Amino acid sequence: MLPEPQAAARIYQKMSGGDLFDALPDELLNHVLSFLPSREAVNSSLVFRRWRHLWRSTPAIRVRGKGNDFRFFVNSLIVHRDTLPLHSFDIDADGLVIQPDPPYNDPDYEYEGWRGEVDRHMDLWVSYALSADRRARLLKVRLEDDWVPWLPRSDLAFASLHLTTVHLDAVCLFDGLLDFSRCPALQSLALVRCRLRGDTLASASLERLALVQCQSDETMFFDTDCSDERLCIGVSTPRLRLMEISEYYEQEQFLEMMPWLTEDNIRCFS
Repeated sequence: MLPEPQAAARIYQKMSGGDLFDALPDELLNHVLSFLPSREAVNSSLVFRRWRHLWRSTPAIRVRGKGNDFRFFVNSLIVHRDTLPLHSFDIDADGLVIQPDPPYNDPDYEYEGWRGEVDRHMDLWVSYALSADRRARLLKVRLEDDWVPWLPRSDLAFASLHLTTVHLDAVCLFDGLLDFSRCPALQSLALVRCRLRGDTLASASLERLALVQCQSDETMFFDTDCSDERLCIGVSTPRLRLMEISEYYEQEQFLEMMPWLTEDNIRCFS
């Protein structure tokens, strides 16, 4: 456990006899702070007077939490951050599900196919990270509850000229959201516990793809011709050099879809 900011300052002063960090440029300090969770980066403003505003220009947002306090923190972080580009945006969220009202105001009505939806704030946060001003190159979105995955409300949710790495966990990618050609710099894509529905996952630039426990046949879209062991969408990634898949997928399917791959290019894991 990290010491409290005030205690850390006293320990540092005793060990060094002075503020050696004064010799370091702000750019280097910001780089160091970018490896910390954003809440800890904000708390670092209490350690030294010079650090009071450094967190505002840290090139990474790394947030994890749940509930209303988490929403308030992320919103406040975004509002008070300087207008500088981001390198990475990493969010791990829980408790962001909005429960729907029962149809016809009947509390006894229960529809198992509809358990709610992820808070609209998630769309706003990702839009902020990928905006023309922020230009995040790494995007990681993870939801704890894959029973209610995040379904982005726009087909352009992941459109970016700057993204090189995307990791999505418990996210719905339907139809246009499978088209990553809107990310011409994308090189690495990891889809974990995602729900996939559409014709083709496409990217002309992608070099590495991971598919982990993804479903391409949702209960609400019955497809009796597609077994659990197969991916029920096409994959168009002509520059792909490495593919990682869950062991229950049929490796032969991917070799058929992507003849430029060999068994050495496909890694299976549990």
